[in-house]
Parts: sequence; structure tokens; C-alpha cells
Amino acid sequence: MCVYGILNMLKYEPYKEKKTMKKLLTAMVISFFMTVTAMAADYTIYLPTKPGSGLDQWAQVVIKELKKHIDGEVKSVHIPGARHLIGMNKWNKDNRFKDGAITVTGGTTSVNTLVKTGVEYDYMNWDAIGVQLLDIFVGKRKDWNPRDGGMVFGNDHAAGDVTGMVLMYCGNLDGKIESYKKCVDEDMKYVKGVNDKQGTLMFANGEFNVFRGNPTAWTKKIKKFEHGELWFTQGVYDKKKKKIVTNPNAPGYDFDTVFEKTWGEKPSGDLYAAYRLVQFQNDSLQKGLWVNKGAPHRKQLVKALKKMLKDPESRAIIAKASGGDYNWAIGEEADKIVKYQRSLYTEKTLKDLVWWFNNIFGWKAEFKPHLLK
Repeated sequence: MCVYGILNMLKYEPYKEKKTMKKLLTAMVISFFMTVTAMAADYTIYLPTKPGSGLDQWAQVVIKELKKHIDGEVKSVHIPGARHLIGMNKWNKDNRFKDGAITVTGGTTSVNTLVKTGVEYDYMNWDAIGVQLLDIFVGKRKDWNPRDGGMVFGNDHAAGDVTGMVLMYCGNLDGKIESYKKCVDEDMKYVKGVNDKQGTLMFANGEFNVFRGNPTAWTKKIKKFEHGELWFTQGVYDKKKKKIVTNPNAPGYDFDTVFEKTWGEKPSGDLYAAYRLVQFQNDSLQKGLWVNKGAPHRKQLVKALKKMLKDPESRAIIAKASGGDYNWAIGEEADKIVKYQRSLYTEKTLKDLVWWFNNIFGWKAEFKPHLLK
């Protein structure tokens, strides 16, 4: 029955039944308008990156599939610049308070919060719709043995992965983080200012002997290079075990296993502790969808995401776009990851990362004591 019919019934119902019917039909009207409002909800997704970037490509696929399970219009707004800082600071200041607002985050967005100067946003102020628990693949030339020396690499914005490369290449040394600068300066060629696309191209052209990429880049591009092979992966976060576990799509290539095979001992020391923290920060929150804390549209979006992941067709499309069928932490599950991450921060590890990023990558990094509260 249309709303006008309901209102007419309210107006002309015989007096003796009018009171009872009025209560019933008033409830129907309220329900009707609530349904219409939910169906007509419009969403704006704010992306802190440029169109066509790796994060944007992933986001557009997820958005397209999510739209199949929600009603209303969904549009995207790109606010790129400064390694996600401009878009995310704008999100924190203005956009998250708007009706129907959503943001998308990547690994860079997350790592920035640890030490990057100028970060004004905080995951603790948001509620998660869902986070895909991904991994990053690191590869090398088949004809290059890391023990022979001469690593050539770049991609300073992928700080966690590059830290893993350096640690894998140099070994444990004396365990002190400062000792690795000599290893980098004397035995490596580090090309700064290289992004993912440039790094992949430089590997393809033989300028780099190592590469890194998310599962999509690995499956679609990098693994097809005849001169390249997988070196190591860094693991996926298991939300039940609360730790990084071996990527099921690359068994036997997890960082610790490859390191021990290479060096005859387990990884340890200050740089390893810093690496594990920053890589956990990166991978467990690498690709995610968020709203402002307490946002009324979160519930509907979480419901839609669950429906999407139960839809075999949507799940297959997402898996193809993600380089594998990776698990998700949905809603409060992802919120718990943010809180768990905070519990792992220590003053020493954060200060080590500040030193590392400033001295190796040339970042503007600073110690943030408020993260320890």
C-alpha cells in the first residue's frame, strides 16, 4: 500500500475503530519512511589517493560489488597528495562528519600514524566497516644471490617492506638498529622517491634486483617476469590467534623461515622488533573501509559487506582483484585490531622507527608519546 493510501485510511476510518487503527497505521507510516530513508541512502567515499592508483583500483572493485548489496547512490571523491596525508587529514577535520561519509585506507595510511610528522588523523576515532587481511610479496632476480651483495632498490613509501628487505639482506648484525645504516650505505644502492609503478618498471628493465608488491601486483604482473622469483612474504594477520601467520597462498616463503634458511639463525634484534611492528601495522590494516565513530550508517554498511562476502560471485571478483581469497575483519573485529596494535607499542620501538625512517628513508618522522597512552 502506498503512503497516501495509509494517510487516507487514517483520515476516513469510522470513529469507534479510529483510535486503534490510528496506532497501527501510524506505526506503518513510520516503518515506511524508515525503509524509504534506508533505501535512498547516499554515500560518498573519500579516497586519499589519485584515480588509478593501487589503492583506488582495489577500492573501485570493492565499491562496485558493495553497491550490489546496498541501495542508494555511491560516489567517490579523490583527495591525493603527501603520501595520503592531505586526504586523511581532510577526512579527520571535515569529511568524516558528513552524512553517508566513508573513507578507504591503505598500508601507507596506517604506517603514517606511527611516526610520520603532520598526521592529524587517528584510527581510534573511527569505526570499521571492514578490513581485508592482506600480505606484501617481496621478490628478487633469479640470477641474483643476496649473499653476493649489491642490492639495488627503492620505494621508500613502502617503508615496512623495504625494512624487511634490508634486514633479510644484512642479517642480524650486532642486533643494534644503528648498525644497519653502514650496511645500507656501503653495500646497497637505494634510489629514493620511487613508487610502486616505477619500482615494478625498474625491476622489469633490470635496474632493480628486488621488488615488492601487494598480492594483486604479484599475481597480475610481477610473477610473470621470467627473470624474477619470490624471495619472501611477510604473513597475514590471524584475527583469532592475534598474530601474523604464514600466507596460505605462499607456504614456505614467510619471512622468518627464509631468514633462518639464509642466515642459519632466527631473526632478532632492534631492527627485527621495529620491522615486525611496522609490518603488522601495515598489513593488518592495509585495505579497509571506515566511517566516523558512532556513524548511524555503519550498521547498514557492515550488513552489506557481510552479504557481499557471502555472495559467491562477489567474493570471486574481490578475490581476483586482491590476488587471492583473503580473509576480512568486519566491523568490531577490525576495531579490535586497532586497539590491539596500540597495546604493542613501546617507547623504544617507536623511537627506533623514528631514527630508522629519518636516517634511511629521509622521512620527516617524530616520536609520538600520545600513542603510548
